[in-house]
Amino acid sequence: MIFKRSYGFIYLTPVLILISVLYLLIGWNLVASLTVWNGILPTWKFAGLTNYLNLFTLPRFWDNLLHNLIWLVVFIVPTTFLGFILADFFTTIGRAETVFRQIFLYPMALAYIVSGTLWAWMYDPSSGLINSILKLAGVNTTRLGWIADPHIAIYCMIVAAFWQYVGFALVIYLGAIRGLPTEMYEAARLDGASRTRTMFSLTLPNVGHGTLITTTMLAIFTVKVFDLVYIMTGGGPGDHTEVLPFLMYQITYSQRDFGMGTAISTVILILAAIMVIPYSNWAIKKWVQE
Repeated sequence: MIFKRSYGFIYLTPVLILISVLYLLIGWNLVASLTVWNGILPTWKFAGLTNYLNLFTLPRFWDNLLHNLIWLVVFIVPTTFLGFILADFFTTIGRAETVFRQIFLYPMALAYIVSGTLWAWMYDPSSGLINSILKLAGVNTTRLGWIADPHIAIYCMIVAAFWQYVGFALVIYLGAIRGLPTEMYEAARLDGASRTRTMFSLTLPNVGHGTLITTTMLAIFTVKVFDLVYIMTGGGPGDHTEVLPFLMYQITYSQRDFGMGTAISTVILILAAIMVIPYSNWAIKKWVQE
């Protein structure tokens, strides 16, 4: 059968249709963010950049943006690093890897509503599992409010997300490490390189594609994190755990201000593009050059 270029376009047609719908929805969202839309039915009354200007004058918006940035740093770095360390370790334990890999992967199978409820119960200051264990150990837990403490609540939520996503980083790095040639490890052993030196000087620089996939997917999650916030704290105490997607939900569906809500969603889209696209381009170019 002779391949023709037209066949390629035929095969790509379903994908192109889906992508077209996606960009049409993004365009519709952008147009809606430039209108006054209060209530269920759209009014399509043009308001220019009013929604954005009003949004940027809200102190709550900047607080939520800061919380998203905290998620970005405190969540991505430990999850990626531990995923890599575990993946490198699992390549040395033989058949036991199958058992331990399932243990780390299991949290990913849980819905956010399940994991959020589970961790909210464990963090409960009065009857939660964590404080109950600490009380049995003789620790005074009267000041340990966990998600009820405005100073550490967001970090407690990040721990829950870390527990659920470290298995994802582990699997990505396992696949990347197993794709590396064994010859370079044999050469490193002959040169007397230690296990730690081999891991950070040999393995880590050669799994850039794994790092690209892991950090990109985790960054997208941090920008759109909503489920855990809604289930575990509802944005509280006060607004100390609110993030931009939660603010979008509140303004859109509680206050019925769809114009402002779509403006927030546009900002979230721009933030995701700013974080993901430059790094992806840099990582891909570096990976190809290597």
